[in-house]
Amino acid sequence: MRMVRYLAVIPLLLLMAGCGTLVIFGAGTAAGVAGFKYLNGTLEVVYEYPFIETWDASNKALAELGITITDSKHDLTGGKIEGTRADGQAVKLSLTYKSPKETEVVIRVGIMGDEGASMAIKDRIAVLLMRK
Repeated sequence: MRMVRYLAVIPLLLLMAGCGTLVIFGAGTAAGVAGFKYLNGTLEVVYEYPFIETWDASNKALAELGITITDSKHDLTGGKIEGTRADGQAVKLSLTYKSPKETEVVIRVGIMGDEGASMAIKDRIAVLLMRK
């Protein structure tokens, strides 16, 4: 019984030390999402799609979600999209080429981050990518 108590304390200590990052890979996620994690107000997602397809889907997803795009620039290996929600919160996406079939997208909504809004953007991008 004492051993069970000690084992129960370890996860709490890790959470208090800042090691309790929410990380979910593969199972249960939308098709085409290799993995994602939400940490410190930022959602990092790896899509199993080429960079330019993910770029196009990201721009379209923001527009469909009613986010006004204020800046959208990319080169061969990365890009940034900035916009504003109707409530005035800033939205920032940073896309990075990882491989011919993988693109990392970092999503931040607002100054402190908004996990629900970030997840909605992630899911909308995934839906648009699956339609291709």
